[in-house]
Amino acid sequence: MSRLRGSTSVIVVLLIAYMLVYFHRTMTGVMKPEIDYYSRYYGVDANLMLAVMSSAYFYAYVVGQFFMGPIVDYYGVKKAGSLMVAILGVATLMVSLPNTIALVVGRALIGLSASIVFLSYMRSSALEFTLGKQGKLTSYALFAGNVSTILATYPLRLMLNSVGLPLTLIALALSTFAISASIYVASRDVGRRGSGMSVVEQAMFLGRIARNPHSWGVGLAAAASYGIGLAYQSSWGQIHLTEVFSLSKEDVSTYLMVLAMVFALTSLPTGYLSDRLKRRKPFLLTANVIAVIAWFLMYVSSIEGDKLLLTASLILVGLSQGVHVVAPTMAKELYDPKISGTAVAFFNIVLFTSIALLQSICPLLNPLTALAVNIAIALIGIAITTLLVKETYRIQH
Repeated sequence: MSRLRGSTSVIVVLLIAYMLVYFHRTMTGVMKPEIDYYSRYYGVDANLMLAVMSSAYFYAYVVGQFFMGPIVDYYGVKKAGSLMVAILGVATLMVSLPNTIALVVGRALIGLSASIVFLSYMRSSALEFTLGKQGKLTSYALFAGNVSTILATYPLRLMLNSVGLPLTLIALALSTFAISASIYVASRDVGRRGSGMSVVEQAMFLGRIARNPHSWGVGLAAAASYGIGLAYQSSWGQIHLTEVFSLSKEDVSTYLMVLAMVFALTSLPTGYLSDRLKRRKPFLLTANVIAVIAWFLMYVSSIEGDKLLLTASLILVGLSQGVHVVAPTMAKELYDPKISGTAVAFFNIVLFTSIALLQSICPLLNPLTALAVNIAIALIGIAITTLLVKETYRIQH
């Protein structure tokens, strides 16, 4: 009983930590007024600054995956996870400073330190729970993340209007320090440091994983469903909704909240059904098919100026993201649970590099052109899932 209680405790604490990560990941999606203010003050193009601020997180997040996966597998969640979450708190305080360099560097450091949280969660899940619970556990993380995303839309907009960006970030930083301490107390995972294997040898597993077409396939398929939706949600979606539909900043946050709510509501049933049916690949393929339909409808709604069709398309984008939740589980199930952090790290490298590129490019494109790019990516995702991705549920170690 005490072991089960300990396993549950660390999962709960890491879920809360992941909510913070998701909040940081998507909060720039409603911060255009604040970014516009800073850009005018410092004489910087507003859309360029939005692209840099939002993508800085993801580029740093990708860089972190190259060493955070091996580090968390080697040193364990107790030390590595708690330390990096504490650094996340420091980085959050940096972003609260009224300086463009601090904003961008702080966002990058947030991305770097946050990169360990999902790896810690997936490693703890693989070590503490059976194969038949992995789909549900992954869905719990993405559900929790999207509850946080909902908070990072209209509720965040209200808070920014009320107390401003600096006080909001200081409150986030204080919460982050408390979570860091909780991870250290709750986790029993001390890694593989005493196994006779060095951290460099642990990192060599990343090369083995990179040579497997399945690992590339899962990451790219996730980018073609979840990734294009997240890039829209956290970056250029507010430009699209403002310029094409002339929505206010409050209305923009409400429309983006619809997307996040659908994602949250569909992620849990997807994880449960995947474990129940003992299948993963059909869900990932379905996510890509829904993505094609969703972005096509959004393209049509933008031409027609139809807000009802826009709402339907956002619901489908959220559904595509919710159904994709099997992807991180598929990324690790092909490998030994003891290197699950490294396996998920490679998945994140592929996924978040794609997101960072989209966040760098799409804010600078005409919104209709950006929507056409998303349709093309979703179509490619169907082909990649069909040709490269394996069914992983029945693979035993």
